[in-house]
Amino acid sequence: MSAVNIVKRNNTEYVNGLLSQLNQSISSNSNDYKRSIETVAYSETVQKFLSAADPTRKFELFTQLEAYLSDMAGMKEGILDIALVDKNGAVYNLRADADPFAALSKEIPRNNLYYFLGLKMIDISYMTTPVLVAGAPIYSTAEFEAGRNELGTLLLVINNRLLFGNGTPVHLPEGAFVYMTDRSGRLFYTNDDSSKLGEPIPEDKLLDDKYTIQREAIPDLDGGIVIKMTNRVFLQGLNKIRQEQLIMVAIALVLMIVPLLYVSNNILQPLKKLMRLMGEITLGEKKNLSKRVVVDGYAEMIIMASRFNEMLAEIEDLTDHLLESKRVLYETELIKRRAELSLLQSQINPHFLYNTLESIKGLAADDGSSQIFELTEALSMFFRYSIKGPDMVTLERELIIIKNYILIHQIRFGKRLQVEYDLCTKCLAYLVPRMILQPIVENAIKHGIEPLKRTGLLRIKGYRDGENLLLFVEDNGSGISPDKLAEINASIDLRRSTADSLDGYSESGIGLSNVHDRIRINFGETYGIGMTSELEGGTTVSITIPARREA
Repeated sequence: MSAVNIVKRNNTEYVNGLLSQLNQSISSNSNDYKRSIETVAYSETVQKFLSAADPTRKFELFTQLEAYLSDMAGMKEGILDIALVDKNGAVYNLRADADPFAALSKEIPRNNLYYFLGLKMIDISYMTTPVLVAGAPIYSTAEFEAGRNELGTLLLVINNRLLFGNGTPVHLPEGAFVYMTDRSGRLFYTNDDSSKLGEPIPEDKLLDDKYTIQREAIPDLDGGIVIKMTNRVFLQGLNKIRQEQLIMVAIALVLMIVPLLYVSNNILQPLKKLMRLMGEITLGEKKNLSKRVVVDGYAEMIIMASRFNEMLAEIEDLTDHLLESKRVLYETELIKRRAELSLLQSQINPHFLYNTLESIKGLAADDGSSQIFELTEALSMFFRYSIKGPDMVTLERELIIIKNYILIHQIRFGKRLQVEYDLCTKCLAYLVPRMILQPIVENAIKHGIEPLKRTGLLRIKGYRDGENLLLFVEDNGSGISPDKLAEINASIDLRRSTADSLDGYSESGIGLSNVHDRIRINFGETYGIGMTSELEGGTTVSITIPARREA
């Protein structure tokens, strides 16, 4: 009976372990779904969409909302659909039939941050599908006045078979059944084909004397897990214990034979130790390299173990040297890249400062007009922006500084300098490296417009192309010859702009090269700038970077 009790106790602990493992997996995944609910409910996109009162504005925001919900649904395996229900009962979702969501939203308590409704039958892709639904009320982050801050409800449609990970629960013994129920006691998962999802566990399945039943609650769903295992499987370890007892008796008899015991002590035991350590080494864990084997027995076994220990010591030393070398190389490369970026960002052409100061002096000498104030304010804003601030700014912020920069030049050149802007409004929210446009605009004014005797026109354009943001700076200057243009483009890629090779374009070549390098350091080798020009037809510099928004 003691062996039976031991087997029962061990198997009970094993099943409890399975229950705990299942609950941990469900808890981990439910936490992920909770974070998804919180992220979506209080994202800027959802808040703006639900807060919009004007139908036209709401329609404009719907495309952004649809793309955002699609991205969020793809970030976590198991999310089949995301639905928003506004205060008026209007439903916005991706895949499923929208009809049930308005009613489901009313089942979500208003005082809960998260709430799992349990199993629901919803039409997805024209097929009625059993799913789990979780949700939360959405409150405005801008208005906190009581009674006015609720915007709607967020509902998450989850694959009921993926709540515990990869669609398959933990490995169960042969003949064992698992039942998982939601807060209403309805089955949302079972491996028992005779039971139907959406209905309670049949009472006759829980009262069979041939089975051992164990239960555990699912806190997040207010549901439960039931594992049912046949008594035959539950006690199947008993024969194994008896077999092990017989083997132990046989081994005890064998060990009584002195010659065999002598051989075992001097050859077999050392070999087992050596093979055990070899097996640990093959696992590939570095900590095992520090282990050593100590054996007694014949001299040959001791020598072999000693040589093996020496080999392990050499492998451990080589591994340590290799890891240290990789660490040093990585830190060196990181420092090099940071220093390079810092150097590129710190290069500002003083030519602009000199011209600006000359303009201020000229205006002051002429009539002390209000332009002095505008010029000084623009200059102050420009240099504060160029010296301090984050590495990445919105295109809208960058354009404000560029407009101030061009204003300074327009005071200097008068009507000789005209400027046009043609930028997509949505592109203004995308992130660009700080001071990315100034060197290019400076180059266009200095080399393209300043030498002209006629009115110079500067165009700044931008739009999104797929996953990229494209920016253009164009001028109507006299242009660049094909040979000189080829030299400038080569210097941008090879970082070798020199006064000898580029003559009057040396400074512009450095500025363009710096912009090109900064883009590649930030985004990779597939991005950067390009330059085209025609004699008497003007010059165009294009910038290609990823279209990214603030997180």
